Amino acid sequence: MNETTIMLTPSPGVQPEFLATVEPVSTDASSQQLSLPFELVLDGYTREPWSSGMMTHNSEDTSGWKTCYLLSTDGRNRLPGFLKYLRDRKKACVAKFNDSTASTRAILVVPFDPPPIPSEQLPAGVDKTQLLYVKYLADDRVLSRGKKPALDPNKQLQIEQQKQKEKQIQMQQQQKIQREQQQQRQKQMAQQKSMSQSTSSKKGIGGGILGNLLGAQQKTQNHLDVVRAKRRNNDLTPDLTSGAAGAITSFREKVAADLEKFKSDNSTFATKVSISLASLVNSVPIEERDKVTMDVFKYVVYEQVEEVGMDKWIAAKEPTDFIDEIVIAVYKEGHVPADVLEDLNKADLPAELKGLSRHMADTQSKIAQRKDKRSSEVIMKQNIVGEDNVVVLNTNKRDRRTLEQIQKDMLEENGGDMKRSRFD
Repeated sequence: MNETTIMLTPSPGVQPEFLATVEPVSTDASSQQLSLPFELVLDGYTREPWSSGMMTHNSEDTSGWKTCYLLSTDGRNRLPGFLKYLRDRKKACVAKFNDSTASTRAILVVPFDPPPIPSEQLPAGVDKTQLLYVKYLADDRVLSRGKKPALDPNKQLQIEQQKQKEKQIQMQQQQKIQREQQQQRQKQMAQQKSMSQSTSSKKGIGGGILGNLLGAQQKTQNHLDVVRAKRRNNDLTPDLTSGAAGAITSFREKVAADLEKFKSDNSTFATKVSISLASLVNSVPIEERDKVTMDVFKYVVYEQVEEVGMDKWIAAKEPTDFIDEIVIAVYKEGHVPADVLEDLNKADLPAELKGLSRHMADTQSKIAQRKDKRSSEVIMKQNIVGEDNVVVLNTNKRDRRTLEQIQKDMLEENGGDMKRSRFD
């Protein structure tokens, strides 16, 4: 059996995964046999014209290309999903390897637009959903006459990122030059206007106290017009690369880049974002530092976590000993520690439940205090029993009788002998 294991790289820099185990299938007597290695890795994508399956099928001059159908024999049924992925994005998957029959570099292409499957020429019992149409070129130097296929996704990504950075820098420079030119033109216009008004005022206004007063008023109005023009210019074209806005923008870009790296690393499930307010506002002018607070930077971190993590990540602030330095831990879905989840759930309790829990705690504490008081009174009474000449205070009610009532009661009890015994 001439079987080949096909591996697929989902994204640049990720370990390849198993796709299918295939073997060639002959559709007719003139079908072409391919020389494939034992293991093949599909690690690139392209939209070049030479990668189209219909062009090779309909063209008479194939320029050395061979075509074949490969049948999946592993039973995992992964080929239909893979082919649908290619059709939706209209791009072909490419593998490059050394040809065993020649000392050249061969190319295998899985096009997104394969020709119709010849059902009548297939062997009996073959499932069409498990067939894979491929193109094979034994020597990749044939493509050097035209445009080379893009087989290095990492390099292409770096080039695109570099181009985007250059475009952003050029746009910022152009905007800065335009602002400077506009400011210079406004200054020149203001100077010309002030000079013309000063000359007209000198001609039209006579001397004396009234003339000097009117001239001073016109000069003040000219200066105010210049200040208003500068303020309008600054409002229309705000500078987002310096001051408080620049600090927030640079911090947002740094956090976004770190979270993108964390997202692409499948072996890491938690990361930490540290915020040092002193270092972030170091380059911000003093009059703008009230705009860059710790709450602003925390909001930026939570915003980027929601955007990059697509509302599936959890961000939790860790306890620190400093006010101007905090650390926010970010966890991927399904890898959040139990204590962090418990703290988050406590923070999410509504106000009614919090009030109910406080009321229950207060009630329990009052009940415990009553029990302690009763037990202490019982113990005190037990200690008093059996002792002589002991007076217990605050156990009886207060005697609210008047002196006359007390004397009258005493006389009634002693039968009138109280005064007589007192003199005896």
